[in-house]
Amino acid sequence: MDTQKSTMTFYDIASGPPVVHPCAPNPWKARYALNFSKTSYRTEWVPLADVAATRTRLGVPAVRKHADGTDFLTLPILHDPSSPTSSSSTTQQQHQEKGTFVGDSFDIALHLHNKQSSSPDDGGEGGAHPPLFPLNSLALHRAFNAHVDALFSESGGVQLVMSYIPFDPATAEATKAKMARRVGVSRWEDLEVPPGSEQRKSMLAAFEAALGSGLAT
Repeated sequence: MDTQKSTMTFYDIASGPPVVHPCAPNPWKARYALNFSKTSYRTEWVPLADVAATRTRLGVPAVRKHADGTDFLTLPILHDPSSPTSSSSTTQQQHQEKGTFVGDSFDIALHLHNKQSSSPDDGGEGGAHPPLFPLNSLALHRAFNAHVDALFSESGGVQLVMSYIPFDPATAEATKAKMARRVGVSRWEDLEVPPGSEQRKSMLAAFEAALGSGLAT
């Protein structure tokens, strides 16, 4: 098999210059799965300002919405050129002779598990690598992923990281303005929670309590 043609492409959000590095939590989840499964892949770094256009160009449907109801066109996306057939994932877009595109971090992990798992009874194909999900644990991991995702989306988790987003200085102001409009506020500053502030301490305490209570039930 041609190694270059079988190498997967991972589309990740690039931090601002001068040093490009992973910075977004959901792509990091998928990157951990890629590394743990020893998958051969290359990273396609996408500037934050170009993320929506990239997802649209690849034809991968959105898996979540903005507060205003419009599609949230974000990353990660994994392109697997060696898997042209459909699987159980609802976020995969099939492209004839181009392989499979997977556009959700959990579904990327599931795709890798199904492709390389050594536990065929748990949905894998009996590959050489250890499974990403232990036997009969997919439902548990799916529920945990949904719980944490909801907390970040609905319980202030996203707002807590606003002050730390490594924007590209060349496009920072335009990107901030666009993100503020999507959330429904007039200024980017309304989204920021200053590091060390009492507001931040209170939000962190509430977020940690919500995370723990959800896992305990």
